[in-house]
Amino acid sequence: MSAMTSLFSKCRQPGVEDWRFVDELKQPLYAEWSWRRRPVKKGEVFLGGGTQIVEGFPDSSGALRTAYASTRRLLSLGGVPEASEGYRIVTSKEPTEIFEAYRISAGAKECVIAAGDVEGIRRGLFRLESMMLEADGPFLKTGTLRRKPVVRTRISRCFFGPTKRPPRNIDELANDVDYYPHEYLNRLAHDGVNALWLTISFFDIYPSPLIPGSGAASAKRLEKLRWTVARCADYGIKIYPFFIEPAALPSDSEVFKAHPELKGHVMSGLSAFCTSSKTGQGYLADAMRFLFSSVPGLGGAICIPVGERFTHCMSSGLEGSEWGSPNNCPRCSKRKPWEVLNDTLSAMERGMHSANPEAALVAWPYTQYLGWGEKLTVDAAGRLPKNVALQHNFESGGRTMQAGKMRTALDYWLSYVGPSHIFAGCAKRATANGTRIFAKLQAACSYEVATVPFVPVPGNIYRKYKAIHKLGVSGVMQSWYPGNYPSIMTKSAGETLSFAPFPKTESEFLLRLAKADWHDDASEVAKAWKLFQEGYSNFPVAHIMGYYGPMHDGPVWPLLLEPENAPLFQSWRFDLPPSGDQIGECLGEFSCEEAISLFEKMDSSWRKGVEILKALRPKYSGNHERLLDIGVAVALGLQFHSGLNIFRFYQLRERLAEGCGLARLQLLDMMEAIVKDEIAVDEEFLPLAQDDSRLGFHSEAEGYKYFPEKIRVRMNALRRLLRTGFPKLRERVKNDPGPVFPAYTGEEPNSLACRCGKLKHAFSMKGWASIPAMECGFWGRRLNDLLFEVDESYQLGRSTEWQTGHDTEAIYFKVRCHDPEPSRIQADLSSSLYWIADSVCINVKPDRLGPHHRFVVAAGGAVVHLQGERTIQDRGFKAACEKTSDGWQLVAKIPFRSLGLEKSAKIRPLRFNITRLCAKPEGRTAFNSWVEPSSLKCYRLCLGSVNPAKDFGWLIFN
Repeated sequence: MSAMTSLFSKCRQPGVEDWRFVDELKQPLYAEWSWRRRPVKKGEVFLGGGTQIVEGFPDSSGALRTAYASTRRLLSLGGVPEASEGYRIVTSKEPTEIFEAYRISAGAKECVIAAGDVEGIRRGLFRLESMMLEADGPFLKTGTLRRKPVVRTRISRCFFGPTKRPPRNIDELANDVDYYPHEYLNRLAHDGVNALWLTISFFDIYPSPLIPGSGAASAKRLEKLRWTVARCADYGIKIYPFFIEPAALPSDSEVFKAHPELKGHVMSGLSAFCTSSKTGQGYLADAMRFLFSSVPGLGGAICIPVGERFTHCMSSGLEGSEWGSPNNCPRCSKRKPWEVLNDTLSAMERGMHSANPEAALVAWPYTQYLGWGEKLTVDAAGRLPKNVALQHNFESGGRTMQAGKMRTALDYWLSYVGPSHIFAGCAKRATANGTRIFAKLQAACSYEVATVPFVPVPGNIYRKYKAIHKLGVSGVMQSWYPGNYPSIMTKSAGETLSFAPFPKTESEFLLRLAKADWHDDASEVAKAWKLFQEGYSNFPVAHIMGYYGPMHDGPVWPLLLEPENAPLFQSWRFDLPPSGDQIGECLGEFSCEEAISLFEKMDSSWRKGVEILKALRPKYSGNHERLLDIGVAVALGLQFHSGLNIFRFYQLRERLAEGCGLARLQLLDMMEAIVKDEIAVDEEFLPLAQDDSRLGFHSEAEGYKYFPEKIRVRMNALRRLLRTGFPKLRERVKNDPGPVFPAYTGEEPNSLACRCGKLKHAFSMKGWASIPAMECGFWGRRLNDLLFEVDESYQLGRSTEWQTGHDTEAIYFKVRCHDPEPSRIQADLSSSLYWIADSVCINVKPDRLGPHHRFVVAAGGAVVHLQGERTIQDRGFKAACEKTSDGWQLVAKIPFRSLGLEKSAKIRPLRFNITRLCAKPEGRTAFNSWVEPSSLKCYRLCLGSVNPAKDFGWLIFN
């Protein structure tokens, strides 16, 4: 660990008591608002002389009291007195074609807000407020406005609510914390939100006789849930519990011993909860009936029945798909996948509707297309049971051209508009079947950058919702954990664009949106938003960039002058070490040059937009809200610029490592200039982070990725690098013409190394007699496909020997896997889940900064080539296997082109490792590795837990 990263690890993560934004969300809406006095325009009526609000709509429950109070407060702040003879604002009841529809008719003496239901009146009152805000005074345009919701269900989430996941592991229903302050709910309601989701599990909530120990503390959780439902109802907001059910159980669970009909498809030590059985369906129906009976007033529920976790027998990959494996359930294996899914959903729907006929069950088969294939996913969308709504990710599977190549988007995207062809196909099939279709998207921000409250690109929301209207989408889940802070983005999604009539043009929409806050400067602000939108469209469409890239926290990212091969860590965790110099791990299918080119465009456009907003600062010096808006845009610009600098820095360091002679001094000058620029970034960034406690906060992390103390530490570390690091390296370059980082480039390897000699007859079991053999020396326990723990007791008499050689086209390996009990070898590899079979995994890093490739050969001869989570096809990797009297052996060919390398007579040293994986008929999973595995002790989604600093030796080519 470098001195820089060591210093970061000592920074104290701000505690919950430091989350000042929570108190700010409790402050009254319009706390600073006042309007100027101006002449009345033609076609307007002036309310400044006084108003009276006539509550004519029948509201025995008092559900509208918070909405009336809001309108009265806005008028009061504007200096408009209540007067019995003043301008009348009257609410009344009249039939409408759809729930929440309303009419506003403004005349010379009176404005009537009419609707057929309470929520229509609420929406009408809030729209009336918006009309006055846009007019910058107590003015109303005369005439009639009619609006109706197209997106009828608009689901968000508490910005600071607990995730019920590590590192905090807090269940919001198990404590007494108020996550729904009145004024926060008021803001959400004004942004058009009418539903919120929160996480539950059936085990916690439902005391089932089938599951021992379940529901032990359900009474407290249900009491808190009832309180939450009642609090949110005051603002027209329903609660939707979210869950991933039915949960799979360990294969040897006592539940399956008592009820063997519940044991379904078995995989990796777990068994699916079989819903082809009456017992399984009864459990789901009873759980939903219990929940909705115990908590009246729930709006519905959101369930992930496919894709995210192992639940029912068809919830994981199907045979023939990218992540598929054969189904071994004695019941479900004989059925069609959608039949099993529909039985699962139908059971939930029956139980829910028996207690609450008005509730909505939303089925969200997350990444279903990866496990089922695109064709079956779209087909299943047209087969859902009645009274079940279907939700799909709006962008997942979408394709877009960037840097001259077609790129594929996974979840979730704000920079990429969509919809994907998969979503569009599912929407058409669902609506043709009479099924409501929901879209899962991100309104305020997404995983490109989730450490700001919002990314001001409302034009992208306009384009998404324009497609939503065309596709007949009637519900939107507009955030995961990040992406829900009340802002222009959430208001655009929930209040403005979810209703008809839809704004005629994007420019008209942006101008009207800006007028409410910026008034005479609306056109300038709209121009800045367009520049932000133009720049943001260049964010590389590689989900791995959002998962691990530096755009979230570039201003505190270490710049390591000396290579450490330090890995990147998840953007949604604050409790892991700082990310390091393996910057290529976040590139996906982009080259470093391509990413830099795209980020340069993003940086340029964003800077232009920021300059427009910075010019407005003096005019809004007394308006805290607008200064914060400008600050968010400036902070984003600095984060993007810092991210670009980080890629440039490590690209230059690679050139330095490959270079020779005094020409390298110029590279050092360029790297030093980047460090100085980063110090300037931090100096500008620090006061922004001090003033706005939202900056750096990541809702999924439940904490800060950057904060003032960490920014100061990074500035001091960079200054120390200028004082000592660069001068020392310059002296080394001046005095030694050889490699500046010989251990890093393999000229002087500091770990295990193997010579790879020339071969003549390479792809054969024969002809290896002259090649020295190596042995895999480390045995241990394989926790899963990625985590390892050294333990020699797992050897069980086995051993692994290997040899390697090359020609001008490929690297070749021969591996002999000895086993005193050959009958325990499991040979079949039916999917990329290679750890469930006896296999050999060859890890190779062709790019020192990027993720490694995994070349896997199963004992039965099946092969798979993986990079990260991608399965790579048709690059020439092949293998042959054969049984031996004491085990099995293989010969494998890895073409240089499969590693992205050119044919060459001289290949530079490559970092690599060989690991034998042993299946577990004896109940003990095992691995045998050439290099002693250190593992990162944490699961890195898509990247695994192989430690790039320690888990590789060297392959040196003769």
